[in-house]
Amino acid sequence: MSLAYLEAAKILTYTAVSFFLALWWGPYLIEVLYTLKFWKKQSRTVATSGEDLVVTAKFYEENEKKRLVPRGGGVLIWGTTLLIASFFWLLLKTYNSPLTQFLNFVSRQETFIPIGTLFFGSMLGLIDDSLATMPEEGNYAGKGGGLHLNYRLLTVVGFSFLISLWFYFRLQITSISIFAYKLDFLNLPGLPGVNLTWLVIPIILAILIFTWSTGIIDGFDGLAGGVFVPVYLCFAGLAFAKGYFDVTALLMVLAGSTMAFLWYNIPPAKFFMGDTGTVGGLLIVGVVAILINYIYILPIAGFVLFLTSFSAIIQVLSKKIFKRKVFLAAPLHHHLEALGWERNQVTMRYWLISIMTSALGLAIGLIFK
Repeated sequence: MSLAYLEAAKILTYTAVSFFLALWWGPYLIEVLYTLKFWKKQSRTVATSGEDLVVTAKFYEENEKKRLVPRGGGVLIWGTTLLIASFFWLLLKTYNSPLTQFLNFVSRQETFIPIGTLFFGSMLGLIDDSLATMPEEGNYAGKGGGLHLNYRLLTVVGFSFLISLWFYFRLQITSISIFAYKLDFLNLPGLPGVNLTWLVIPIILAILIFTWSTGIIDGFDGLAGGVFVPVYLCFAGLAFAKGYFDVTALLMVLAGSTMAFLWYNIPPAKFFMGDTGTVGGLLIVGVVAILINYIYILPIAGFVLFLTSFSAIIQVLSKKIFKRKVFLAAPLHHHLEALGWERNQVTMRYWLISIMTSALGLAIGLIFK
């Protein structure tokens, strides 16, 4: 049996293990979050920008009972993923053999940066969720709840900049592929001999920041998790096709634990993902896309995510420049809700679109491999 078949069998097994493990300890996490009363103590009335909510305020009031649904469900996702990764890594360190080497998927070449990104982003999100659940948030908190946007943005920018430097200096990434075209910053058309490889750093930085910004999709029961899973599967497929088996295993374990999260998050939700799930869960996708050189697949597979982010950006710019709204409410899923769509309708249709765009992204990526 070829190595690829063995790797595929291992990876699919890990996916199932991740799902059932998260499914098993999910109720214990839910009980802890309820014991800690890990929910917002008052409904949100102010947007992140500091403006009073108008349209969405009505929806928050209509869902007043959801005050008592805890945040922090993302711990189930990254906690399970890191637990499985740590287990096989420690097994290798304890008993080094061909078998334990095969079972381990934590490697310096492939998964150190993605795993570190998942952990760092999740810790930042957990801090944000913790502040959002405090009765008195203080001056460090934003008007929209949680850690102030400026602090979150500054932290993500700083961490993303370090990742950009790592890709440039340690991994020697100096070009970006866009479909069949390789954009080589050392030999740009019209600028022969001019070394502009450093442009990779701000490009990677922008990609990670914008990918992080799509986390605002987390708003309805099951919405974010159901959109994330097809994107994880898409990039797992592309990574496998390129021989990044450790990256594939990591993404599939992440997908398995996210599916288990959805088991408890679909209506009526037992808990919400929160920033502790979205920040790390999105940044790792951006990092993997850069690592396996499939940056151009991000807006295809993550079409719903980026559309959501763009809708909020357009709304803010329109209000500041033209003093008028483009959407009834932002992000887009709240606009659709304001139009009369049921939340379940929005969620299920977003899932369907994410599945189709992720399948399209996978197909395009395999064609231009």
